[in-house]
Amino acid sequence: METGKMSKLQLFSVMVMFELGGVIALGVGGNAKQDTWLAILLGLVPGLCILYVYGKLYTLYPKDTLTTFIPKIVGPYLGKPLVFIYSVHFMYQAVRNFRGIGNVMSTAVYDETPLIALLALMAIALMYIVYQGIEAMSRTIVTFLIVMAILVVIGNLFVVFSGIIDVKNLLPMLENGWTTVINTIPLTYFLPYAELVVVLMFFPKVQTASTRPVVRIVTLAAVFSGFVLSYTMALNTAVLGPDLLSRSTIPLLATTSKINIGDFIQKMDGISLSTLVISYFFKAVVYFYAAVAAVSDLWKLKGIQQVVIPIGMIVFFSSIMIAENAVENYIEGYVVNPYVAFPFQTAIPIVLLIVAWMRKKRAAA
Repeated sequence: METGKMSKLQLFSVMVMFELGGVIALGVGGNAKQDTWLAILLGLVPGLCILYVYGKLYTLYPKDTLTTFIPKIVGPYLGKPLVFIYSVHFMYQAVRNFRGIGNVMSTAVYDETPLIALLALMAIALMYIVYQGIEAMSRTIVTFLIVMAILVVIGNLFVVFSGIIDVKNLLPMLENGWTTVINTIPLTYFLPYAELVVVLMFFPKVQTASTRPVVRIVTLAAVFSGFVLSYTMALNTAVLGPDLLSRSTIPLLATTSKINIGDFIQKMDGISLSTLVISYFFKAVVYFYAAVAAVSDLWKLKGIQQVVIPIGMIVFFSSIMIAENAVENYIEGYVVNPYVAFPFQTAIPIVLLIVAWMRKKRAAA
């Protein structure tokens, strides 16, 4: 079991990077068109509800991660298979995000480089970061979050000074009524709020004497990320218009490609691509760490280092085989994945909390 600790600031940074990972550039909820920003904010409502469930589980078992308190709640016979399934879930999500980075880099930047070569280099970095432990990993994420924040600020300034923002593209609000927005909420709930189930693998790693500050920090990270994503999609909509937004694979890239200041500063694609790669990669890192920690807990290992390389190799080879091309990977990630992930992110945690409450009341009686 990992014995390293992280500060509250590092937890906040890790969760913000995780929630923004990929989504800030790829976007989510584009079907709502000019109301996409609203769909993202409304997705925050069920997101905070499920985060309440995660927080209560942590309060009941403050010294345990998800994979160590599951057997305590449902017993070892059901608990161990469930822990194994969760480790597979985290591994699958790591593979999904890892392949996503490779697709973006191979199509947008290194179109002449074989995908397998890009994935191999990133796999080495992925395994190295997690092998160093949670302390080194969280410090690295804090550093790159600062870099990403600087890129985002610069990009926003360039967009503003380019004069390409047209607020009329955000109107009329609710042109098609609430139906389209409400139908989009399940996706904006899944990406990124429901994915925070991974935080249950980090809660006990935080240096704190009380559970309340930790839960508040993660809640603040969720709200902050939600508003950042909502603002980003509103900006993309104002620049691109609702129709182009719904057809763009990488809306942020399409937005920055329109930057033009005095015919001198033009097409700052590097800003959006850097933001995408940094956030996407570290989202894969967080999922990979959760998978490694889950396997370590399952087999009661002394440290995670023993399984980093084996699981890293599984993630690497699975990322190659999971989809034939970028389109198939995108469809599986945005259409199929929400249904696959729903039990792990929503249904099972709710059931675990109900059972935990019942056991506590029975023990008290």
